[in-house]
Amino acid sequence: MTRVAGIALLCCVLAASAASAQQWNGRPWDQLTPEEQQRAWDNYRRYQQLPSPRQQMLQQRQRQFQAMPPDQQQRMRQNYEQYRGFDPNQRREFGEKYRRWKSGR
Repeated sequence: MTRVAGIALLCCVLAASAASAQQWNGRPWDQLTPEEQQRAWDNYRRYQQLPSPRQQMLQQRQRQFQAMPPDQQQRMRQNYEQYRGFDPNQRREFGEKYRRWKSGR
């Protein structure tokens, strides 16, 4: 489960940069559904409002993701989609487990 948290963060980066790169999960912008396009623009707008150090950190994570082999990228996308499907209680529980893992307890 801890891998999903990292994946969730990384996929946020992907979503934030998707509008600027005009790609989403490897598809050209014009092949996205209207909902995917809207989500990409919303994420990009949030990205633009972030402080510069946060933007730079997200850009670094995006570069790291792009350097991964395609099968690993796909696995991360699938894990993120699984995380997005969690109900609020599952997300809360996941967050608690991740924080405990991160703190070494």
